[in-house]
Amino acid sequence: MSYLAVTLNHVRAIKAWAERHGGRAQLDLLSFELEVKARHRYFTLYPQFLARTEGRFAHVSQLTSDVTGFIGWLPYRAMRWPLSSDKLAFKRLLAQAGVRVPAQWPSPSEARSDHIVKRSVGSFGVDLAGPFRQGAAPSEALDAFMSQADARGEVFTEQFVRGRNLKVWFWGERVFHVQCHDYPVLRGDGASTVLQLATQRLERMGIELASYGERAFILQSLAYQGTRLDHILPPSEERWLDFRYGRRFCMEERTDEADNALPRCSTAERAQIDAVGKVVATELMHSLDVPVLYAVDGVLDDDGQIWWLEVNSNPIFAPTGYPFMLATLFGTSVHADGPATGGVPAPAPGVDASGPVGAPLEVRA
Repeated sequence: MSYLAVTLNHVRAIKAWAERHGGRAQLDLLSFELEVKARHRYFTLYPQFLARTEGRFAHVSQLTSDVTGFIGWLPYRAMRWPLSSDKLAFKRLLAQAGVRVPAQWPSPSEARSDHIVKRSVGSFGVDLAGPFRQGAAPSEALDAFMSQADARGEVFTEQFVRGRNLKVWFWGERVFHVQCHDYPVLRGDGASTVLQLATQRLERMGIELASYGERAFILQSLAYQGTRLDHILPPSEERWLDFRYGRRFCMEERTDEADNALPRCSTAERAQIDAVGKVVATELMHSLDVPVLYAVDGVLDDDGQIWWLEVNSNPIFAPTGYPFMLATLFGTSVHADGPATGGVPAPAPGVDASGPVGAPLEVRA
């Protein structure tokens, strides 16, 4: 379990803000809704949970038997917007603004580089296949992907960019959390096969490779590197197991200092992050008028260039973002005690702000 999915990290963040601003918070265990009061007003914050249903992950708003973790509170119900529903729409927006995205082609046969085959609709890194070498013959992995009967969205081919997985959280235009992770690797010892090394690596996380639901991605990643399961890696030689975000196969960080790479970003990296936030936030303000939470996925290559992949409208809420969210709702400063200048902020999406100050502000479904 990572820093993001530890429930007490969310509780601590709300508690710290409430104590700093003289507020109060009350949790309803039946609904898991949180009521926060401060500065003569109050808001209901709605929960999100991570659930696994029929072998697929999903974000849900109710604490059902399928739920595996709590992923944060928001002042509005889960929402979707075109940029998060269509990966190609997101890439077009960024390309038009001069922000870097991988190249795309209609089909693998037209690809001019190593590539991945994706669907324009999908999440959690499962609606894709690859990576494949440029000019490679069709494989079983690609055939299986293309033959999915219940799949949604437009199929397209995207340039495969090697690098570190990047996920960046924003509240409106303000970035507040960054994760930057290397691919998980196997290191050879000169005696063990790749199968033995991979089995041992996954077993440490309680995963059985033979029955692992995403085993095909591991096999394809190894095939891309020209490696078979019976191959014996020389000492210290490495192969990566998966290129997708969230598949680290190791114990993850439990504190915000370790998990949040934002303070360690270079000036050039921060400039690229700020640029994508400005483009997305400006586009969203055309229809929403107020800041909302979103996260942008990307790849940081060896030259320090970020290639942006997609945006998520209902991501896990990194607890470091609560001061930004609550500042919008209550008119407080993000980093200092006391009220922010500029008066009372606009309400969050769907908030009914009618009535006198101090009256309940309810978020509509």
